[in-house]
Order: sequence, then structure tokens, then C-alpha cells
Amino acid sequence: MKICVLFPGIGYTPDKPLLYYAGKLYKSRGYEVISVNYGKLPKKAIGDSSKMKKTFEMAMEIAREELSQIEWGEYSEIVFVGKSIGTIVAAAYAKEIGELAGDEGLYSKIRFIYMTPLAETFIYAREESGIAFHGTADPWVKTDVVETECKRLNIPLYVYPDANHSLETGDIMRDIDIVKKVVSLLV
Repeated sequence: MKICVLFPGIGYTPDKPLLYYAGKLYKSRGYEVISVNYGKLPKKAIGDSSKMKKTFEMAMEIAREELSQIEWGEYSEIVFVGKSIGTIVAAAYAKEIGELAGDEGLYSKIRFIYMTPLAETFIYAREESGIAFHGTADPWVKTDVVETECKRLNIPLYVYPDANHSLETGDIMRDIDIVKKVVSLLV
């Protein structure tokens, strides 16, 4: 059995392109696809560390609750697809379930897709754990931070010039091409 869990961002729900097509791709490859639904999280957390911490804690609690019935050990393949704050939640949750289960093998089995990771993601991310995608016009995190952390953790990073936090540039054809390139790298 294989499972893919989508960890959305604040306002970047599973029906938006990057997560929508990632979910469809994994479903077409025989994965059970589940999406965490955070409900309403605080908006405008950027630049406000206490609001960001509260948002992360709320999202973690929801993820714990929504995913509590999953028997992770039953799956031969586990993929966590995170977008923005979802990258932090995915990495922290994976570390937590591995520690709670006392199973380093479980933690190391999880493969991550870090879509527009935030700086805090790298507190929890493990070495060689997946791939990352970042736009150079992302106002939530500087490119050099993502590049440095991905290099430190040996996580392949795909950088899209002039793309924002949604990996969009304002040029619809280019944006579609970016989504296509990202999804093609998930296989």
C-alpha cells in the first residue's frame, strides 16, 4: 500500500494547481491520497513570529487529529507533499510520528515534496529527504536561505526565477509550464 498526504498552506488549498496536480499524479500511481484540512488559520502571519508560531501549533494539532487513525507501518511508500506552512507541518509531523513509534525506519521511509518551503521547515527536515521548489520572488523566504538549507541537507532544489510563493509569475503560459515541470519532477 502507498499513501500521499497533502499538507496545504495558509490559503493555498488542495484545489490549487500545485497540490491539485500532485494529488492527481499520486492517485494515478496507486497512492491513497489524503489532504489535511486546517480550517481557518490566522492570516497575515508573515513577519509576525508569534502569529506564525501560533499558526504552526494550530496546524500541527489539526494534522495530529486528522491523521491519528493512520497505521503508517502498513504502507510501503509514504509521500508528504507540503506547501508553505504545510512544509513545516509535514516535516515536524513526520519526525514526531517516527519518534512516537520509536521507529527511525518509518521516519526515514517518508519522502517529502517541499513546495515553497519556509525557513522554519529546515528545523525539522532531514537530510536527503525529498525535493524542494522555490520562486525567487517569494516574499516569505529569501532564496539564499532556501538554497543554503537545501544544500546543507542535500535536498535537490528547483528554483524558478521571478516566481512568487505560489510559483506564479503573472504570465499564465509560463505559470502553466512551471506547474507542469514541478509535477513532472514528482515521479
